[in-house]
Amino acid sequence: MIDANTFNQRLGLYLIGSFAGLAVVMVIAGLYGVLAQLVGYRRREIGVRMALGATREGVARMILRQGGILIGVGLAIGLVLAIAVGQLVKIFLYNVRPVDIETYFGVAFLLLIVGSIASLIPAYTASTLEPMDALREE
Repeated sequence: MIDANTFNQRLGLYLIGSFAGLAVVMVIAGLYGVLAQLVGYRRREIGVRMALGATREGVARMILRQGGILIGVGLAIGLVLAIAVGQLVKIFLYNVRPVDIETYFGVAFLLLIVGSIASLIPAYTASTLEPMDALREE
């Protein structure tokens, strides 16, 4: 009887969890795509930097820094919007605070880790470019 009465709440929970998982996958794919495209556009510049003495670690740091800026701006905007929307849906919440600081910090930390992992692949690609190959391409 309890299972029948709580089916709608469980279904809503499963749907929200599925959408949250999908959002994390979209964050990974989107950030990776943006940074990979950025590395592709700046391939010649990265080749020139490396030919003039930039280290592979320096190039990787440059790409990771750009990824970090994107992650930071996205997290800041997302947190502000989450707090605003939390106030709007306050009437639908029962025994749940609309602004749960621990949850916000936990999600922000998780997205920071996920974004950093998504940034590592383009940074590695940029750091392994051969300067002569990059300069030869047109």
